[in-house]
Amino acid sequence: RAAATTDMPVKKDDARNRAQQFLDRQLPGARAGEPDTFYGYYTVEIEKDGRILGMLSVNGYYGQVWYHTWHGAFLSEKKF
Repeated sequence: RAAATTDMPVKKDDARNRAQQFLDRQLPGARAGEPDTFYGYYTVEIEKDGRILGMLSVNGYYGQVWYHTWHGAFLSEKKF
């Protein structure tokens, strides 16, 4: 098994495209934000009508997309 790395076969632009394809099918009108890179995956905020609806992730090795259902409704964000 390979060690986790941020150098993944699925690149950032491809992850965003895969996220957008998922949203086009599942949440029409939603937009994939800029992916954040983690070890083995990307996390993408979902935006619609100028608001953040939630997030999803894209596997950096195989490209699978999974929607984050466990966060609940987005309330706010604080950047440091």
